[in-house]
Amino acid sequence: MKPGDLIKEALFPLTDMTVLMAIIGFGVLVWIASAAGILGLWLAFIVVPAIFRYALYLLEARAHGKATLVAEINIFNIADNFWGLFPLLFFCSFVWLEIYIIDSFSMRAAQLLLVMFLLIYPSSLAVLGVTRSPPASMNPVMLFRMIKSCGVNYVWIPIVLAFVTFAAWTLSASVLPEFVDYFLGLYVFFLLFTFTGAVVHSSGIVAKVDIEAPLVKTEKEVAGDLDKKRQKVANHAYGFISRGNRDGGFRHIRQWIESDPDADAAVAWFFNEMMKWDSKDAALIFGQQCLSHYLHHDLDAPALKLMSRCLYEDPRWKPASEDRQHAIELVDRHRRDDIGRLLRS
Repeated sequence: MKPGDLIKEALFPLTDMTVLMAIIGFGVLVWIASAAGILGLWLAFIVVPAIFRYALYLLEARAHGKATLVAEINIFNIADNFWGLFPLLFFCSFVWLEIYIIDSFSMRAAQLLLVMFLLIYPSSLAVLGVTRSPPASMNPVMLFRMIKSCGVNYVWIPIVLAFVTFAAWTLSASVLPEFVDYFLGLYVFFLLFTFTGAVVHSSGIVAKVDIEAPLVKTEKEVAGDLDKKRQKVANHAYGFISRGNRDGGFRHIRQWIESDPDADAAVAWFFNEMMKWDSKDAALIFGQQCLSHYLHHDLDAPALKLMSRCLYEDPRWKPASEDRQHAIELVDRHRRDDIGRLLRS
């Protein structure tokens, strides 16, 4: 990686708005937990696993060169991604072992263990992000193959982390208020995952390393999981829209569609789901956005079907003004006079 790439990746958690908002949100929760006494311990049991789980999602996204996902409410559900808790278990085991070595042996031995951990932990995270297999992420052969495949770029992970950690500690100790420590700590923590993912991506490991993902699902299972995730987004958007924040609801859906593996199918899915709501008003307005998507991607059949459905619900429905002429040309080309008459009325 070039010096410019190193600087860009070191600042990524602060320059990517999705990650920055996650740092702020989790930072506030951690700060509240630290100040809430006994109740804070219960909050920490909920928040800390979610932080590790979301951090692993960031690593996956960076490793595959995809956009980072928003930290949604399901990130707090342990059953939603149990394998994502393994980095937390690994980290807690290391902390316990460090305390034991300090008490039973010497500080020098504990420092040596810390160096070994900093060299091995990113590789374990990388293998877990690629395979989603905790056993594979503890396999010395897998770890060595990951380090070897990353090459010299792997060395930059502990170097950059050490430099950023020292800079954050110095800044926090000399200038900033105490509560800002939580935000700086989360920045450094997320940087470990995003930088590791970037190294994996830059080395092309996802494509060239022979690591089999153990959680292979059938197409039906994958489609079912995707529908569940879309349903959560739709429910969240319904909450926005039902409270009068229609723009916020539509924006939430559009953000998901941008990251959906099948954007065309997602557009149709959300439109059909919104048509099931008590009021069809939001669905008809969203239908204008769906039609715009279809027209700009030359998807004639879905566009005609959508217009027909919207006009069936409300004969006064019209496409967005900037798409109206394009829509009329489409229905004329396919000789759908029934739709054309309503669009021109």
